[in-house]
Amino acid sequence: MSNRKRRLALGFALAFALPFAHAELADRDKPIQITADTGTLDQLKGITVWKGNVVVVQGTMKVNAAEVTVTRDDKGNQTLVALGKPVTFKQKVEGKDEWIEGQGSRLDYTTVTNLAVLTGNARIKRNQDLVVGNVITYNTNTEQYEVKGGSATGPNSGRVTVILQPTTVNGGKNNKP
Repeated sequence: MSNRKRRLALGFALAFALPFAHAELADRDKPIQITADTGTLDQLKGITVWKGNVVVVQGTMKVNAAEVTVTRDDKGNQTLVALGKPVTFKQKVEGKDEWIEGQGSRLDYTTVTNLAVLTGNARIKRNQDLVVGNVITYNTNTEQYEVKGGSATGPNSGRVTVILQPTTVNGGKNNKP
């Protein structure tokens, strides 16, 4: 692959740098490494496709998927679609010894709306805090989440689950209203 093609492919892959919750800022300046069984690049259409055990690493951020497609329009806007069983990601939180971990059957991200959407048995975990639903939408600008239940059957059908650990202040005592 020529240097120009590599730079273009890596430029498309920058959409992976999803700041899910105060993600490690230094990651943005780190090189992106993509490994997969196969990869294609269509420069005219602005599409790259990676298939088979796709692993993307940039600094502390790591994404695993079965298939990843990144498109870029003529204005430089990028859209990423990652598919897997499940798609997983992990990234260190800026300035803390904490990690954000997530998974879902599908991850969609677009730079136009700054929305990352995990779909299908979606879950995001930060230390012991956990958000579970069928669809989790995260706005990377406003840092706001929206969680939706699904239409699955079972005891929690159509429901979402959020587990938040108590916060502590003043020497470890629980912060109570």
